[in-house]
Amino acid sequence: MSTHGQQVSSMELMDKIVTLCKRRGFVFANSEVYTGLSGFWDYGPLGVEMKKNLERFWWDYMVRSRDNVVGLDSACIGPESVWTASGHVGAFNDALIDDKNSKERFRIDQLQYESEEDAEKAELYALNWLNAGSNGDETAFWDGLKEHIGYYPMNPNTGKASRFTVPRQFNLMFRQQIGATGEGGQVGYLRAETCQPIFVDFDNVRVTSRQKVPFGICQVGKAFRNEINPRNFLFRAREFEQMELEFFVRPDELTAKLRELGISEDSSVPGQPDGTAQTMDWYDYWRAQRREFYTKLGLPDEMVRVHDHPAEKLAHYARAALDFEFEFPFGWGELEGVHHRGAFDLGQHQKHSGKSFEYFDDEAMALLTGAGMDKAEAKEMATYLPVCIETSVGLGRMFLAALTAAYHEDEQDTKHEGKETDIRIVLRLHPRISPITVAVLPLSKKLSGADSKSYALYRELLDAGLSVEFDDAGSIGKRYRRHDEIGTPWCLTYDFDSEEDGAVTVRDRDTLVQDRIKISEVVDELLRRYRQA
Repeated sequence: MSTHGQQVSSMELMDKIVTLCKRRGFVFANSEVYTGLSGFWDYGPLGVEMKKNLERFWWDYMVRSRDNVVGLDSACIGPESVWTASGHVGAFNDALIDDKNSKERFRIDQLQYESEEDAEKAELYALNWLNAGSNGDETAFWDGLKEHIGYYPMNPNTGKASRFTVPRQFNLMFRQQIGATGEGGQVGYLRAETCQPIFVDFDNVRVTSRQKVPFGICQVGKAFRNEINPRNFLFRAREFEQMELEFFVRPDELTAKLRELGISEDSSVPGQPDGTAQTMDWYDYWRAQRREFYTKLGLPDEMVRVHDHPAEKLAHYARAALDFEFEFPFGWGELEGVHHRGAFDLGQHQKHSGKSFEYFDDEAMALLTGAGMDKAEAKEMATYLPVCIETSVGLGRMFLAALTAAYHEDEQDTKHEGKETDIRIVLRLHPRISPITVAVLPLSKKLSGADSKSYALYRELLDAGLSVEFDDAGSIGKRYRRHDEIGTPWCLTYDFDSEEDGAVTVRDRDTLVQDRIKISEVVDELLRRYRQA
């Protein structure tokens, strides 16, 4: 959606971020020498390091720090039956329109409206119009939309009125022919989201990992959506990576009965809701956990907000949903969703596959019979489809959010001829996601080389598990500026005095403070700073 009054300075920031990504090797346009494909991006040497660091940061927080969350890495393609059961084949559609004057193509909610609410009304109006099987009368459709929102939307690129076609259904799935063509072939789809394979593999994961409800399954992986109009750099792409958790809990009917019988049960994991918690307690728990994550990641509080979905806009199976929104250079946009999905997905796959996804809760069974409930009644209540709480974030969007929050410019003294000061670009990335944690900078070529003490220090830092670069090209000032631009938190300068005093100068990226530290102590000192960041 486009609205009036966007800040020019904000779009300048986006241009600066895109330029920096290309210049320093974070992100390139895919197949650029062949003019490329819109909506596809390649991560360069620094970008892939930062992306993997973000993924590891998320994985450590969501999986490795929890006793009852495990991982999955499923195939990127699945049979048509999976995506029919999930509803994607029949209903994963956008309302597509064309501008007859400019020949541009848009989703109807991407036109220029006066508010987000009007854009949502237009999208709903178009989908209802399509579902009703209305004819192709352009005048009737656009006049009807004007009556609905009070005006005609405009082209978002020109800000002017134009002539648009009526909407038509556009399915976002990438359909694939698997195997030999003809009768022996099979239809499949590139996955549009990573959560569906989690639901399909629910029993396999639960049994092999010996998990009991409540427990979660996480997945990081590629997803594919044939977007009508990919835009805003990494924000909306056709190939992207999702990081998702599906967390399975007891249904409210069971926990309400436990409380009614006066039964209490401690949490299986410290800090999590107890065994009689309602599903909305779990929803609130994961809402708080995800907010804490962004604080740990270093995103400023004022750049993150929560948008709770009103009841009338929830999916028919959802009880609650929210978006964590981030203030990107182009405006506020969805970063992550948290959803109370009920038991819908497991129920759909149970219905379409003919396989049972029900879970027998032996611990609940023991509690119910211990409180005097009839055994048959207790078994029926303790056998259920678990309710799912989902958290879902795009890795590319998190990458862009981290860059946006980290990008700063300040004025520093310079030795450039005719200048007293110059603009310094610095990425103030969290040390755990910076592509390079430490740079070792020998002051002179005479102090570098594979047999030098500076190179031995570089190898020692690598062996300590830090991401390190040995950089001896160019003046020390230019090297400092380069590492500021790519977000390196600490630069170690090995100078001629180092040969005598056995110390190096450690420069902090953000404060510019320089400390002289003994080489024998520098590894422990940097590990301490890294862990405390």
